[in-house]
Parts: sequence; C-alpha cells; structure tokens
Amino acid sequence: MKNSKFNLLIRNGESSLLYNTFTGSISRVSNDLGSFVTVAERERLGSLPTKLLSGLEKQGIIVPNDFDELEEYKKLHELWKAGKEKVEFNVLLTYDCNFECPYCYQGRGEKGQQIHGYRYMSEELFEATKKFIKKTTLERQPKTLELVLYGGEPFLPGAREMGVNLTEDVSKWAQSNGISFKLHVLSNGSLIDQSAVEWMSSFKTRLQIPVDGDPEMHNKYRYDKITKKGSFEDITKVLAMTYGTQIEPHIRISLTDETYPTMENLLDELQKRGLDHVYPDFCYITAFTEACSSFENHTLPDLKLFKIIPELWRKAHKRGFPLDIRPRVQPLPCSSIADGSYIVDPFWEVYKCWELVGLKEHSVGKIDNDGNLNKTSIYGDVLKRNPLEIPACRNHLLLPSCGGGCVCKAQWNSRTYQAPGCGTEKYLLNDKVKVYVETLNSKPETVEEGSLKLQLIEGKQEPQMSHCYVLV
Repeated sequence: MKNSKFNLLIRNGESSLLYNTFTGSISRVSNDLGSFVTVAERERLGSLPTKLLSGLEKQGIIVPNDFDELEEYKKLHELWKAGKEKVEFNVLLTYDCNFECPYCYQGRGEKGQQIHGYRYMSEELFEATKKFIKKTTLERQPKTLELVLYGGEPFLPGAREMGVNLTEDVSKWAQSNGISFKLHVLSNGSLIDQSAVEWMSSFKTRLQIPVDGDPEMHNKYRYDKITKKGSFEDITKVLAMTYGTQIEPHIRISLTDETYPTMENLLDELQKRGLDHVYPDFCYITAFTEACSSFENHTLPDLKLFKIIPELWRKAHKRGFPLDIRPRVQPLPCSSIADGSYIVDPFWEVYKCWELVGLKEHSVGKIDNDGNLNKTSIYGDVLKRNPLEIPACRNHLLLPSCGGGCVCKAQWNSRTYQAPGCGTEKYLLNDKVKVYVETLNSKPETVEEGSLKLQLIEGKQEPQMSHCYVLV
C-alpha cells in the first residue's frame, strides 16, 4: 500500500482533519497518524495495525501500490467531459430585465442596448432550441438532463410563458426516454407569484435569487429600473412562499466592499422573517467583462474575500441556516468545459460559460432551425482544456477538487483557456472542510491503536459538477 497523493492534512489543534480530494472522504486523525499518511514511506505504513490500515484504505487515504490515481482521474475527467453522466442546457430566454444592477456582466442601460438590445428568443429559435435539446440528449444518452431557465429575467411576460412551455415539453420527453430531469431557475425574484412557486415546486426546482446585503444595501443595488423601487420586500415574500414546498431556495449573496459589512444584519433580518430554510450562498462579484468593468473598484481581492467567507458560513450556521459547502470531487471545474453543456442566447449563439455570454468572440457555435449546432473553433479550444496538461495543475493535490479552476478567470488572466484559474478551492478548501465538519452532528466510526486514532467522519463521495466555479 502507499499514501494517496491527494491527502490534504488540515491541522486543527490536538488532531487533524484529513480530506482526500480524489475520494471526497473526510477523516479526523491524531497528529502522529497524520504524519504517517502524508509523509511516511511504504515500509512505515506496513507497520500500522491492520484495523487502521483497513480504515485508511476504506477512505482512500492509502491505495494499492499499482493504483495510478492520475490515470483514474483522467478517466473520470474524460467521462464527465463527454456528457455521458449529465447534459445541461442553459436557456437564456431574454436579455431583458426589469432591474439594472450595477455589476451586471450582460450590460445595463445604453451599454446593454448596444450589446444585446434586450432581445427575447424568437418563436423560431424557441422551437429550434427544443429540437437542439432533444437531439443532443439522444446523441449523448446521459443519465440526467438539467434545464436552467436564465436571462435577463426569465419571469418577465413572454419569457415566463416560454419557460413553462419549454420545461413541460422537455421534462415529459425526458421521462418518456428514461432520463432523469432537473430544473434550475435563476431569477431576480421580483416577478415570482404564488402560481409560479407552485409550478416550480412540482419540478423540485433549485431556485436561485440574488440578495445583496441587508434591506437598505440590497435596495441600493437591486431595484426596478422604471419605478426605482427596491426589491428586498418583494424577494423576502417570495422566499417565504417557498417554505414547505419542494423548491430548494438559494440566495446568491454578492460580496463587495459595500455589501459584506451588512451581512450579519442580513442574516438577522432573514432569521427574523422566518427564512432560515433558505441556503445562503456567499459569492464572488467579478468585473471580468467590459459591461461591468466600471464596478471593479467595488470588488474584493481574493485574499480578503476568502478570509471573510468562512466566518460568514459560521455566522449563518449559528443562526440555523442550511449550508451547501460540502467539498466536492469535481471531474471538471464547472459545466463550462463539458461537451454536454450549453448556453443558448436569443441570437442563436451558444456559449459555455455564464460570464462570457454575449461576448461573441467566446461563442462556441450557433444552432440552426433543425436543432443542429454549427460549432466555431472556440468550441474545440474550450473542450481541449485538461488540467492534466497544465503543468501547474497536473500534480497538485487539489486537482480533483478544483479541476484547474475557473475557465473564465484563466482566459482573463492569461488570454487562454489552457491555464490555471486558481481561486475558490486554493483559498477556501481547508476552511470548507473545517466549517463543514463543525456543522455535523454525528458519531463517526473510530479506530484507535495506542496514540494512533482514526475517525471516519464521512466516506467516499460520488463526483459532482457545479454550474459555476465562482459560486463558492
């Protein structure tokens, strides 16, 4: 047996937490056992008691001598990139929105008019998109089809009807073909009513609504562009409607120099309103695109951002909010480099990354009336991205957790998709493991031999893939 090359040891007082980035297992080990499983030679491992060796093997902390972890990661990476596990269709029903948020990467005001003219999908494109979804899914034969309704604002009149029609048509088709169907909706929340909540509940929807700080701060950022009325009250009413439904409500909380000082006030306000069933997702705000470049002076540098987030997780947990921070085994950094993941916009253009939508130099193709995708050279360039071929990533112990990092960040920093996009996992993984373990209320299996102690907190995990790397 030999040590896994993906053992991340996190010192935590008199013991250490041990996270294996390839299996996703979490263990607690005495510090002297920690030294065995991070630096010990094979001969020393062989001196460990049989029960400990068995527990370590169960967690993937030690592996057979002939087990090539990089080769196994390569197979996992290629499987998920091929779109055989899941296909994901993000449908940008309209570029129009009733808000004009200052950090909008799609463009607002005159800039939005120049970039996309607040365009809606035409009837012809809408029907072609249905064909594209079904044709592509049949080609890939995945286990799961995920549909993401997206904008602009997908609950604007016209867009809402298209979203309902598309969801019901595709979900029935998927069911008839033995494919699991999932629905994810991104909305500003201001136009959602009781009937929309009941409809989303019937699909067990993952609903994401941005909330940018306490009421005063949120209303400064997120307001109706015509009436100038802030949206905090409307959004919290919608979140209240989701209580007891099949909807999984998430709030995307943007951290900027102005919003983060109001976070405790926000959590207290949500708790006071009985909204502690909602998942608070504390997230980046970037200024990667020209459309939002004027907001750059409000974005937080990585080191400051990643110092803030773990404490916010703790404050949210203390108040009883659920957290979605369990570290993942990620075959890909996000869905952007999966061959079975697409974003279709109202101009018939197809993109891979949410943050690159509308930037035609990053379009990976266009669909035609028959639902075929006519690819550009960018498609192959994005899909070529493989962290095993990026020298800085290939032998990094965080590789299975980060998959090479954010594709958009790589492009903006290095002007190529074939570069590291370090961020979230590099700075946050240690704290993710720590805080996640703090949220657990379980009695793990314990193996103890003298001063050597192993607690099996959670075992091997199934790989998952996030929508966006910056949604931490």
